[in-house]
Amino acid sequence: MNLKTIPIAAMLLGCTLVVPGLLGSASAQPGKDIPPSEEMEHEGDIAYLTKLAERPGPVGAAAKNLIEAFKGHMEAEDEFILPPLTLLPALAAGKVSPDMKWAIADADKLKAEQETVRATHQRLTEAFIALKDAGQQEHDASVEGFASDLAADDLADVDITEPTVLLIGEFLREKLPAQ
Repeated sequence: MNLKTIPIAAMLLGCTLVVPGLLGSASAQPGKDIPPSEEMEHEGDIAYLTKLAERPGPVGAAAKNLIEAFKGHMEAEDEFILPPLTLLPALAAGKVSPDMKWAIADADKLKAEQETVRATHQRLTEAFIALKDAGQQEHDASVEGFASDLAADDLADVDITEPTVLLIGEFLREKLPAQ
């Protein structure tokens, strides 16, 4: 995500609203809470893509195509990929409690749907490349950079986020008593 697309005031406001909540609770609700940084990033990305989709020409067409694939992936992320990440601060502090057990189910769902998630990442990669190519055609370096940022973020999902969710599930399965 290109930080230029998120107003600084919104970032600061989001931080002041969210940090107290993070400090007070270690058990986010599944499918409801996601890390605030991810929520802000999703909103910024969709807002910028929506603006690009209004443009005539190759960039507008590529952005329209990308929005649908991107929204579908974000729905899966919001449902079962990102919520377990809200537990990381507590887990890193050595805190494990039975009310975290929901994250095991989310990790299991990710594991079961890995082929679908990988296929979505492939479609997204193709759409990022199309947007970058459209930016090149229109000589718009900001669109090219945005497409590259989206691709890097998506790669981080594959390399870091999704494996971390699987590790959270296995860690909690090991630490929490089976019932």
